[in-house]
Amino acid sequence: VSGGIQLSNETTLPVFSWGKYQGGLKQILALLKYGNQAELGIWLGCQLGQQWRVSNPHSASRPVVVPIPLHSQRLRERGYNQAALIAQGFCRVTGLPWAEHGLIRIKATDAMHRLGLNERQSNLAGAFQLGNELSSRQRPILLVDDIYTTGTTGNMVAVLLMRAGYTV
Repeated sequence: VSGGIQLSNETTLPVFSWGKYQGGLKQILALLKYGNQAELGIWLGCQLGQQWRVSNPHSASRPVVVPIPLHSQRLRERGYNQAALIAQGFCRVTGLPWAEHGLIRIKATDAMHRLGLNERQSNLAGAFQLGNELSSRQRPILLVDDIYTTGTTGNMVAVLLMRAGYTV
């Protein structure tokens, strides 16, 4: 499934996904996030990476893969960042470089699944900053997250990266 997030009148952030959040995929993601099944993240990333290779067989750009970070408190609770595991599996299949700490979540936020669009935006305002692994602005950034709903997270992070001179 492909689509995009409208960032401004001139810019659309492309979106690439492996499947719809329903049925078996929804159950797998629930196990990954809440069932302590970290190995499912690598598997999902490998599946996404295989689909990426089919969809982008001769892509000239070699983006740096950056997972959406968890706040340190949530990371301690869960024990792993599911988006980072997906990114790791994705990079294993695609051979793309990844910057696990390219972004840092500096604000603990509420779970997003029950929030509307405006609440999501308020919840994520000021939640992210650049990490120390994004040295080159010459390569585009490919963001990886576990679930795409409204695009709010991707939008907030993409705007931060673009304001710092990166291409997403």
